[in-house]
Amino acid sequence: MSESTFGSPLSSAPSDDLQAIDTILANRLLSGGVVALVTSTWRGQSNVIPISWHTPLSSSPPLVGVALEQSRYSTDMLSHAGEFVINIPPKELANHVGYLGSLSGEDVNKFEATQLETFSGRRVAAPLISDCCAWIECEIVERIETGDHLFFVGLILSAQAHTAIYDGKSFLPKSETTPLHFLGGHNYSTLHESFVARTPGGSDAPEEALQSMLEDDLELSREMQERKEEELGKLAKELEKGNVIDTKTLESELGIDLGSVDSLDLSRGIVLDDSNT
Repeated sequence: MSESTFGSPLSSAPSDDLQAIDTILANRLLSGGVVALVTSTWRGQSNVIPISWHTPLSSSPPLVGVALEQSRYSTDMLSHAGEFVINIPPKELANHVGYLGSLSGEDVNKFEATQLETFSGRRVAAPLISDCCAWIECEIVERIETGDHLFFVGLILSAQAHTAIYDGKSFLPKSETTPLHFLGGHNYSTLHESFVARTPGGSDAPEEALQSMLEDDLELSREMQERKEEELGKLAKELEKGNVIDTKTLESELGIDLGSVDSLDLSRGIVLDDSNT
């Protein structure tokens, strides 16, 4: 049997286009998850803080974890309250999220400052933010110091979500309201595409299933190449006629730089791009 090299370390990096990341900032490479507005109530005062450091921990029992910087006022609130709510905001609350991150609950009532409406939870005293699209009520069962953060382990007591954005298994990217995702800094995003990965069945041989997938991908690649050639042929005819050509749209659709195609003479047509729109 021949020895496979798959999974073995490469002698060099797979690409020259790599950059070193400061280890202190490396956690940002894990950004992209949904934003969580964590609410808590203690001694009659309620507070909210936006975070992106949260994670599922267990299905049985149902546990989630949230990490807050130890110096934060919100961290003290959670420690005293012993419970919290993860509110998942939609895109429409993006500006609220950014603003909430700039305030300290020690200096100002964040709910009054942002005019966010709330409603009562099923199991905890912390408020649920009305304009969010999903809510997870938790009881704190453990606190762990992790460097400059305090990690709260929450036992899920109750969870709710709008049926328009969640089908019981996953979020629906084509719904009018989708969860807000944090990309780092002041950058956010939303779901815009959903697809299903192909996986072999229990009785399938992994090698045969993989070969079938590769063949399908190759066929799809051929179809895309044929479409590109067909579109480039049409474009060449339009250029010969001196017609107006929208290069930006075509480049986006075909995924190529038209200026690098030797068979095209863009000077023969009227090119419409950012410089003359």
